[in-house]
Amino acid sequence: MKPVKFEDVNCVLQAPGCKELPVLKTEKHIVSCWEMTEMEKEEFARTGRIYLSIMGEAHPPVSLYVDRPYIRQ
Repeated sequence: MKPVKFEDVNCVLQAPGCKELPVLKTEKHIVSCWEMTEMEKEEFARTGRIYLSIMGEAHPPVSLYVDRPYIRQ
C-alpha cells in the first residue's frame, strides 16, 4: 500500500528513512489515506485481511476504515 494525498490534508509527516505521509491533523486525531496496488486488492479479496505494523515498542490506539472517518469541515 502507498499513502495518498486526499482533499483534507493539512500536514505532512516525515521520519528518517520513510516517505512523506500526508495527513489530516486535528487536536485529537491524525488521519492518513492509503491506496492498494492491484496485487494487494486481489490478495485482500482472497483473504479479507489487512495487517497493521507499528514502529516502536508501544502500540498507540489505531483504527482502520474503508470510508472517511471524520466529518468534513
